[in-house]
Amino acid sequence: MKQSTNISYQAFGLYRRNGIPSHIVSKCRVRAYPTITTACLQVSRTRPLVYADGMVYSIYMEEAKKKKIVLIEDEPTLINIMVSKLEKVGYEVKSSQNGVDGLALIRAEHPDLILLDIVLPGKDGLEILEELNKDGTLPKTPVIVISNSGQPVEIARILKMGVRDYLIKVNFSPTEVLNKVELVLASEERREAAEKKGGTVVLIVEDDVVLVDLLERKFHAEHYRVVRAVNVTEARRILAEQKVDGILLDIVLPDVGGFTFLKELKSQDKTKDIPVIIISNLGQREEVEKGMAGGALDYIVKANVLPKEIFEKADLLFKKKV
Repeated sequence: MKQSTNISYQAFGLYRRNGIPSHIVSKCRVRAYPTITTACLQVSRTRPLVYADGMVYSIYMEEAKKKKIVLIEDEPTLINIMVSKLEKVGYEVKSSQNGVDGLALIRAEHPDLILLDIVLPGKDGLEILEELNKDGTLPKTPVIVISNSGQPVEIARILKMGVRDYLIKVNFSPTEVLNKVELVLASEERREAAEKKGGTVVLIVEDDVVLVDLLERKFHAEHYRVVRAVNVTEARRILAEQKVDGILLDIVLPDVGGFTFLKELKSQDKTKDIPVIIISNLGQREEVEKGMAGGALDYIVKANVLPKEIFEKADLLFKKKV
């Protein structure tokens, strides 16, 4: 068989265990392989392949569906660098150098992820985000913004619009772009898998994307479903569309303060009984007392605990209430 590089595959094998033919299915992402069997052993480590009574006598490879990324960026050199980096590890990348064509490309291709520059000819990145919000593409489809300035006001604005993460153009490397893409897509895969399994649904209202990623992994490992909101506007939309069993709520958010939102939650029949745990960097006594008096189940000061401890406390309290 010819050598192949940088392609994602699914491997299917038929083996015998205790003399009984059985099927295995394992997903393999391989960058190079001399033989099919070697690739699957290296990548999926499927133990039955090497059992004495589990010899593979039929196995074949099927190319898996590639994740599709739309990149909207006006600098040709930067486009070439990022497209090369992403395609090298198996992503399909479509690109555009202006906002008008870029928006049309998003709507035509229905990508798994969007990389979006802010300063663009024709239609800038903020205008594109507004359009994507209107038609429901955002926040359903994850967007990573490439910011030229990194000014706090600009970052707060894009997070308020439902953007998943951002990069500062003057600082990032192609490897950082790849890492951000893979973190966001891995988060989407965990969310989709959790939705299929069902289970307790936790809404995390927090604009610190790194912390949310860490918490999401902890919750998914224990079979929770996680939905994310970087601001109160998005949290309201989620609560209007689906049932939520528990909420982790930050206090300092880009649009509406957490205390205001907590009061809103506890004043409405639909949401008043949902347990809310505040997670905040504000840890003064009067702030903690305000949160607890407002109906929070607990008040966790983020600076004092690890993400693992936030999960453990939330898990214990939510299980008591759900």
